[in-house]
Amino acid sequence: MKYRHKKRVAPAPGASSVSAASASAASLVMALCFLLCCIFPAPGAVVYARDGVGGFDGSGVSSGEAPGRTVHDFQEYVFVTGSPVLLKGTLVISKSESNGRTTSAYSYKLSSDARAIQLTRDIQYETTSEAKGNGQTVTQTVLTREPSEKIVTANQTYTLRRMDFARTSLIDERPAVHYYSGNTWYRKHYEVGGGAVTSSSGDYLTVEATGQFYGFDQAWGSADIEDMDYVIDYTQSVMTTGDSGVRELWSGSANVRRSQSIITDLRYVENEPQAISFRGGFLETRRNDNVLEFSARLPEFDAAGVATDRLQRYTDSTQISMFPSVKRLVSPDLRQINGHWAEEAISKLFGLEILSSRPSEYVPDQYITRAGFAAALVAAAKPVPEDPSIRQRRTTGGTRQGRAQAPAPSFTDVPADHVYYAQIEEAFARGLMGPIDKLEFRPNQRVRVADAAVTLIRALGLEAVASAHGAITEYADDVGIPAYARDALYVAQKIGLLRGDERGNINPLRELTEAEAAVILDRLVSYMMADLKADYRERIMDY
Repeated sequence: MKYRHKKRVAPAPGASSVSAASASAASLVMALCFLLCCIFPAPGAVVYARDGVGGFDGSGVSSGEAPGRTVHDFQEYVFVTGSPVLLKGTLVISKSESNGRTTSAYSYKLSSDARAIQLTRDIQYETTSEAKGNGQTVTQTVLTREPSEKIVTANQTYTLRRMDFARTSLIDERPAVHYYSGNTWYRKHYEVGGGAVTSSSGDYLTVEATGQFYGFDQAWGSADIEDMDYVIDYTQSVMTTGDSGVRELWSGSANVRRSQSIITDLRYVENEPQAISFRGGFLETRRNDNVLEFSARLPEFDAAGVATDRLQRYTDSTQISMFPSVKRLVSPDLRQINGHWAEEAISKLFGLEILSSRPSEYVPDQYITRAGFAAALVAAAKPVPEDPSIRQRRTTGGTRQGRAQAPAPSFTDVPADHVYYAQIEEAFARGLMGPIDKLEFRPNQRVRVADAAVTLIRALGLEAVASAHGAITEYADDVGIPAYARDALYVAQKIGLLRGDERGNINPLRELTEAEAAVILDRLVSYMMADLKADYRERIMDY
């Protein structure tokens, strides 16, 4: 585990109640921001398959997901004392799912450096999901029991007495990527130093938070961005000479931004010995990378600890990077592609087992068929993984029906014994590829550039990036693009999946070779590994 706590000197924003994240207007950023506006009428969201690694409200950073891991190293900033304090410790997450309802429990044990401030918190809530007819899902989250929280400092104790909480999100499930956006609101009422929250003469502190979250989840990685605004109001009974019952009132505000990413990288590792059965191979590295930053306006206190009318500005950030997991990929014998212009892409796809044909039989310059393209596509655009921390509750019972019969083939020309039957059925079931004519898939038909573009953009779910009034690409032969593929080719060009030839032509009706398809699929994987994440994190969080 590696921690990095970094001081930053930057002006904090004013004490507004709500602020929104914004991105620069580079071409890809504009495209994806347009997509988010089309898909999500309201900003904000929760991680779909990895919900909760930022805490119950998404305002902290953790060591992130790991198979079978429920205890996470965790950090968050608190502002209740009138100055920002970074707390570190552990977060335990427990989740179970039954009948479309997910119950999540969060248990925190945090402290500041030298344990001057300690926090314990236990919260449980339930999330219900409602599927809509357009493939989107709306979730709503409510507390299932009164949460407990206590913050202990050297001079005071803040005890949570009441909490109001609401959270909602919209999830758009595309074949290879799930996009989401949502909003969080809560109000916490703390008893301070023995006062009663509901008493007009007691000591109390109120924290009201409004936030938005958004991101995506997919097999090659994920990104989750949360932007929370806090307003802190504190009323405390004080005793002064010649007076009693005087009420000291101070207010402050803070903005907290969190970015959590799961990142996959590939690099080629050459073997040093010459007398070895394979030259080298690709190394896959997967890591969690998490950043938390804040800006705040909080009161300045005098020597007696009484708040003045002056506000101080604070900014700071912290980061957790989990030690990466590494895996060597298979390295088949592909001597026939040595020196080929697409050698790197082909080798990478064989290493990732996206290309599944026998390496010795692979011919890079032969045309790729729809069956072969479907097989490679379902491996490159993998289904979105389920949340590894959810415990499924299933009821089991015996049956007298015996083993269920296998479903009938979806296409009349792809029998169950076809070499790519399973992959074609998966591509059809996930909405990646469909029939050509009624119930015919035509597995031996060659794949054209235009058809490949439609399929790739459908997998990513980025159709809405194109203009509703007819997209115009920058290809020299734009007028020759068929209407059904115009939007897809526009988006594919914008995100770098398809590039023109030396004359700037895309040649939309040209049939693809195995090598050309490998290069396009390699770009798809690279885009899902890096470029999609970059728009959410680097351009929004400036990291």
